[in-house]
Amino acid sequence: MGPHVMNRQFVVRLVMLATILLTSLVAMLSAFSSVAAADTNLVSSTPADGAELTTAPTQITVVFDQAVPANSVVQAVCNQQPAPLGALEVGADGISLTVPIVGPLPVGTCNVTYSVPQPDGKVATGGFSFEILDPTSGAIGNNGTDPTDGGNLASDPPPVSGPLGLARLVSYIALAALFGGAMFIALVWPEGVDDMHAPRYLRFAWILALISTYFVAVLTTSLTTGDSVTSALFPTAWMDLMDSASGAAVVLRFVLVAVAFSAIMRPERLIDPATQLVSLAPAGLAVATLAFTRADPEFSIVGTTAGLFHNVSVALWFGGLAILVQAVLVAPGDEDLVHAMRGFTRLAPAFITVAVVSGMIHLYQLDGGAILSSRHGRLIVLKSIGVAGMVYFGMLTRQVVATRLRRAKALNARITSSLRRAVATEAVIGVFVLTVSAWAVATLPDRVEPPGTDRTNYAFVGERSGGAFDVQVKVTPASVGLNAVRIDVHSPESGLTDMVVQFNPPTSDTASVTLNVPLDGAGAARLPVSEGVPFGVPGLWTVIVTGNGPAGPLPSVTYTVSVTSGDGATVATAANTTLATSDTAVTVPMTALVPIGETVAPTSTP
Repeated sequence: MGPHVMNRQFVVRLVMLATILLTSLVAMLSAFSSVAAADTNLVSSTPADGAELTTAPTQITVVFDQAVPANSVVQAVCNQQPAPLGALEVGADGISLTVPIVGPLPVGTCNVTYSVPQPDGKVATGGFSFEILDPTSGAIGNNGTDPTDGGNLASDPPPVSGPLGLARLVSYIALAALFGGAMFIALVWPEGVDDMHAPRYLRFAWILALISTYFVAVLTTSLTTGDSVTSALFPTAWMDLMDSASGAAVVLRFVLVAVAFSAIMRPERLIDPATQLVSLAPAGLAVATLAFTRADPEFSIVGTTAGLFHNVSVALWFGGLAILVQAVLVAPGDEDLVHAMRGFTRLAPAFITVAVVSGMIHLYQLDGGAILSSRHGRLIVLKSIGVAGMVYFGMLTRQVVATRLRRAKALNARITSSLRRAVATEAVIGVFVLTVSAWAVATLPDRVEPPGTDRTNYAFVGERSGGAFDVQVKVTPASVGLNAVRIDVHSPESGLTDMVVQFNPPTSDTASVTLNVPLDGAGAARLPVSEGVPFGVPGLWTVIVTGNGPAGPLPSVTYTVSVTSGDGATVATAANTTLATSDTAVTVPMTALVPIGETVAPTSTP
């Protein structure tokens, strides 16, 4: 079969593939549009579906994946009786609905239903249920666990900044090109260290990786801390990233890329058995840190491991393609180029298989079955179309190598040009795949909860005080012993100092407790039950919140919390919020100072 016939067949296949990809893309976009226009879906609720509560909640909040109108309806039936609900309000975020519970709820199961009008005139409906336990049944007790465990208070915020997304994309491409190219030389093209193009390729990939990864660290620091970009330009400002696994991975990635300098400047170390592993390790570990982009206190070991294999295999695949286009196939060459081409075509199927299998496992860990009902899932489907295109062109390349390079001793100009076009097309599709991957990282998978999510069913939820000092206090389990506490501050947004929450007992012979809250403005702080407020006696405890604002002392906020004995003898009641002057005297016989460490953005619950 002559070269002209091969070229004609290649063009025919290219047209066929373009038609298939275009059809698939149109179908994907149609599915994307239809899903985007689908009914409003429930994201979360408070109380959560299936929750078992020791005390009745003071309100019901439902959060959706789209904006909800004010004429929505939320109803509840508890023990086959309508629940006493107040007026429904739309949250400040526009996607949540809250209804206060204005009367007592009976022990038993409560079924909540909602109706949300849609822009097309339809009505989205659904529901969930929770159970109020009987305190005298003996089912309530301390099981030794922290009821606030699982609250995602200190999780790393999702990367939503445009510049950060661009920096992350360039970093993905550069890291894959660097590690994949270095491994290509080590595995199939040792002669590349003496080639003029390969060292130049590695140096360019390293410089691009170092610069882009530096800006990822700078912008992530700025986004995490809320400080300006200029204040995060020096690496000493990145220490705040070390508080989370994903942030620490960003810092470690930059260090590893910087350490890879020695191997890139001396590429012969990549093929020397004595230095090969040490030389390849920094770039490989830098790629591996990408698996921790979504790591948080409840990340999946299986999902993270799958992500690690996926990132490494994609880097080997894409980096091999990149160095083929930029170094191996830039001009006709001798037998070493033929061996390099054959070697990569033998290894590529393994890279592809690992990438696809690990990617499917990682997708399931993040989205479960919600592949088309979440933006993240839809982006992964779009990415899969790109991967299919890469696989197709990879098959074409392997076919050419198998038929035309079977006995070749060198690469002539014609076959070099033909191979370079096919490999370049596959690499361009790879850039598209990495672009979609970077976009997907900026979205929230179905199984990952938004930052600041706290799934705790607090036994006591105080009302927001409103006004200049707008705060909200939550306590659980509101019984004798250690209690978890959460304090949300909605205003002042900044300039808050000396914020203190004091818990005063009903009797004078019991110690009060004072919490020093490390908030300087809008935000939230949580004290886990393991370090919680020790309520010494049952009864009505008075909670007083004080602080200073930008203009001076703020009006204090007072709550009354009914603390049970822990055996069901006393039933907690809802608190009333009152305002008083900040110099209200509070007499306490003893005071225990308890700091609060975790801070986050406040919830939008009104």
